Amino acid sequence: MKIKKGFTLAEVIVVIVLISILIVIAIPSIIAIRNRINQRLLESKKDTILVAAELYGQDNPQLFNPDEFVITVGELVEADYIENDVDSNDKNCSDSYGCVINPVDNTSLNQTKILVKKEMSTVVAIWDGELGSSSSSELVEKVIDDLKCENITESNPCLYVGSDPNNYLWYSGVMWRIMGVYKIDGILVVKMITDDNITFENTTG
Repeated sequence: MKIKKGFTLAEVIVVIVLISILIVIAIPSIIAIRNRINQRLLESKKDTILVAAELYGQDNPQLFNPDEFVITVGELVEADYIENDVDSNDKNCSDSYGCVINPVDNTSLNQTKILVKKEMSTVVAIWDGELGSSSSSELVEKVIDDLKCENITESNPCLYVGSDPNNYLWYSGVMWRIMGVYKIDGILVVKMITDDNITFENTTG
């Protein structure tokens, strides 16, 4: 009669090591995929909020002073132009009318400002009203802060090198991709590009 043999200790250790290696390889990929999905969810949510802000502007022409006004995401929720994601009982929300949640970091978007502008016969909403009306120097400073740039020189630009699509920025009603910050003739230059390949450069002395 044959005696059935179990796994030896060495075989068990080899299996555990192989499983550990697979986990180490898989986890970063899973995290990266989840981050990309959350970023796309955020961009989709931004689009929905901007459309709601434009509708709000069309319905409330008296708010333009004279050609623009700023409204928060929370005010759009309170006015029933967008639905909240969670109510005031949620740990990430303290507003009585509920909150719209950022899927990237699970924080409330309620205090985010939207700039609503009249352009010719249309109403345009721009993500982050303060940015939309900011000066060139403020925009450059924001990009430098976002990219965590240090010691930018003529020969050492600060370039976006991330693998996740988190280098998007709303500016003047257009979604731009931040490419980097350069120093040219002593002037800091931020380079951004749209999906339509229209390059935009903003500078500060």
